[in-house]
Amino acid sequence: MWTTDPKPLILMYHRIANDPINHWGLAVSPSHFEEHLCVLYRTRRPVALTKFVRNLMAGTLPANAVALTFDDGYVDNLIAGKPRLAAADIPATVFLATGYLDRSEAFWWDELASLILLGNGPQSFEVVIRGEALEVDFGTDPPARENGTTRAESLVRRRAALWMLRQALRPLEEEERRLTMVNLRSIFGERNDRAGLGRAMTSDEVRTIASDGLVSIGAHTVTHPVLARLGTAACEREIAESKRACEAVIGAPVTAFAYPYDFDVKAREAVKAAGFTFACAAQGGAAKATSDIFALPRLYVPDLGGDAFEQALRAVSASD
Repeated sequence: MWTTDPKPLILMYHRIANDPINHWGLAVSPSHFEEHLCVLYRTRRPVALTKFVRNLMAGTLPANAVALTFDDGYVDNLIAGKPRLAAADIPATVFLATGYLDRSEAFWWDELASLILLGNGPQSFEVVIRGEALEVDFGTDPPARENGTTRAESLVRRRAALWMLRQALRPLEEEERRLTMVNLRSIFGERNDRAGLGRAMTSDEVRTIASDGLVSIGAHTVTHPVLARLGTAACEREIAESKRACEAVIGAPVTAFAYPYDFDVKAREAVKAAGFTFACAAQGGAAKATSDIFALPRLYVPDLGGDAFEQALRAVSASD
């Protein structure tokens, strides 16, 4: 029997959706999410993130406390996540990448995966990014089936191409990246009907998800960049403007921030200067009274069944 005492945890989710491909590992199925909530209700004390942080810093947080967070602002947080949170009466915080609100297309990383893994485009093509020609060659490998049944070994080249393109697109300025995505759509010559499934919420949907107070809103930059790679002015702008945008949408102060990817001292100071009271990092581990309030650790949650999820919670408590 596992006898490790629990430690306070902030959980990091992204999507609540059935995605058989789920290449980036961001989607937790609705059925598994229900199992997670049952585990948390039975073994933990779920609390709102602001209360979690306040009590953590005061040294009054119960050892079995847990706070749920969602990054990016996917529409399925409202459609599939909110009803299940409400049924379990478990609060959560959604961190918004505000530049994606009110867009009809999916987040670029999800659309890229859909095009490369599922698209019926050419078997080879060239993409020019910042003057560098990237050659993509799938050989004879077919695209994946949407039900995820394609053999993994047949996707080796497509996954390698996907990783190469992601790494090339990630550091681009937003407009340059959008133009590259337009080019990729034209290469594949088809409308991506799955895109709407991975889009961000609209402003009205954000107001709906936050309307009863169970779900709070935090900021997650404007364009979801790697903050450590930005200059000081661009970094400060991404952080401060995301705060202003969130507050404009919900008509209330926003005090919580979450870093996308990695961050550095410059980004941490920009978060503090923008007026946030705390920030969550992407790095894992249990929360402690000595944790940096502007770099609170979170545990990334993959698509696990209830038993495996419970074991993961215990493993973090045992190892941290």
